Amino acid sequence: MATASRSAFITGRALSRAAPTRARRTAGVVRAAKEGRQSLFVTVTVKEGKMDEYNELIQGHITNCFANDRCMYFDYGIPVDGDPNVVHLYEVYEDEAAYKEHKASAHLKDYVEKAEALTSSTTTMKLLTLAQYGSVNCNYAGECELSGEWD
Repeated sequence: MATASRSAFITGRALSRAAPTRARRTAGVVRAAKEGRQSLFVTVTVKEGKMDEYNELIQGHITNCFANDRCMYFDYGIPVDGDPNVVHLYEVYEDEAAYKEHKASAHLKDYVEKAEALTSSTTTMKLLTLAQYGSVNCNYAGECELSGEWD
């Protein structure tokens, strides 16, 4: 069962409130995120002529991750300079358990099976545990997580 989301990307509707123009400061020292966030960096090489198909596939996969996993952030981009067939993915999961749930998910298996026909075997992955003070997590609604709580 899909969970409700406030993301315009997932629902295709405008958000009920605009993102703030500037994050509010609640303290002099900002503790960016709860301990144990798992971040995954993936580099994918898409086969020549398959980028449109891959874009459609990865957009569906991102939607599934937000709807079914405890995925806090998922983005992808193509380098400005360099090979136009290389895609970088960046994912953040709540904790190690959330990442393991994602790895075991049916939608990840489905994505991997479909991506095999569109990508080369040069895919690389790097998993990191995010430093607690490394970044401030913000969602699409413009809410930012400070001290492990959504502002």
